[in-house]
Amino acid sequence: MIALHALLPELAQREVRCIHLGSVPGVTPDSGLSAGEYAFLEFYCEDLECDCRRVFFQVIARHRQDQVLASINYGWEKESFYRKRMPWDPDAPQQIVRGSLDPINTQSEHAEELLELFQQRVLDEPYRLRLRRHHQLFRDEVRRRQNLQAPK
Repeated sequence: MIALHALLPELAQREVRCIHLGSVPGVTPDSGLSAGEYAFLEFYCEDLECDCRRVFFQVIARHRQDQVLASINYGWEKESFYRKRMPWDPDAPQQIVRGSLDPINTQSEHAEELLELFQQRVLDEPYRLRLRRHHQLFRDEVRRRQNLQAPK
């Protein structure tokens, strides 16, 4: 997986999805997360032979950019697409299309809460379409850099 900002920095900077958590005077927050901006940095598979149609997110806070708070897998296709590719794991397709914490990458004590924010507030239909477009632009750039002609 390669960061979108490594290949398409202007696009990534312009279209990164962030969530802003604020504090309300006199109200005790029900979140363990501090007020601030949290960015969902996108990573995609650079293998042009692979058709995984997934994105891997690292969630970081603006006030603490050196720490990954959550690592999330997400796929924008229907469950049936992932079921064909992962028949050995009956739970994986549903987890991928809802978004799930990556079991082998960094998670913080706030990872579950960030996953819930992703599922409830970040992930909407326009963003799903944006991720699909980012994936295609990423693959086109990998192809261009490898001096391969795009398939017709």
